[in-house]
Amino acid sequence: MKISTDLAATDRRGMLAQLDPEQWDRLRALCSDIRNIPPRTTISVAGEPLDHSLLLLDGIAVRYVGSGPSHRQMVALQVAYDFIDLHALPLQRLDHDVATLTSATLAVFPHDALQRLVTEDKELALRLWRMTLIDAAIHRQWTYRVGGLRALAGMAHFFCELDYRLVSSGRGGEDGYRLPLTQLDLGDIVGISEVHVNRTLRQLREAGLCTFQNGFLQIHDRPGLSRTGHFDASYLYGGDAVP
Repeated sequence: MKISTDLAATDRRGMLAQLDPEQWDRLRALCSDIRNIPPRTTISVAGEPLDHSLLLLDGIAVRYVGSGPSHRQMVALQVAYDFIDLHALPLQRLDHDVATLTSATLAVFPHDALQRLVTEDKELALRLWRMTLIDAAIHRQWTYRVGGLRALAGMAHFFCELDYRLVSSGRGGEDGYRLPLTQLDLGDIVGISEVHVNRTLRQLREAGLCTFQNGFLQIHDRPGLSRTGHFDASYLYGGDAVP
């Protein structure tokens, strides 16, 4: 009963806006469990067989490639209402680790039930596929940010993307959002050293664009931050959500 109550109260925000109400009703009926996971906890390890996919209901999760503290690289960040491993449905395993960054609430969807649903409902299958394609578009921008932008623009681009995604999922605010990342995490995301992160954050603050302090990003000038980061939200396909 608790499961259906929790999911029934879940708005179609963020990635779930790609589904119409009837599709979401059919999908949420397949949830077999809801799990609460502590922060900085590994959820799945690269190569292990997976028989379910997870929908993030609250918190932040991340994906890592590589192993060990000196060889592990963050390659993606997931927010509320993202499926963090829907691509495991056809692949049956992942090529990366998945972990929580904060405390997280996850809805579990068994693969056998999902497989039956997508076989019976082609339109819903296309919608789920679309969600994985948007996820892939976010990955491409991550690569662009690390390889194609200088530190200041890359940091601004990341902050703008996360602002857009958190607002879409109902987790952002007019003034900014909670961001429990260390400077080492931000260096991973932008592809710069921890020392360079500190200098870049100072530049953004002194330019009057944003301030990152005590795990909260306060945004002072959204248009200016977007210009600095060369940010174009079209790759997030937010305007194409189902009414």
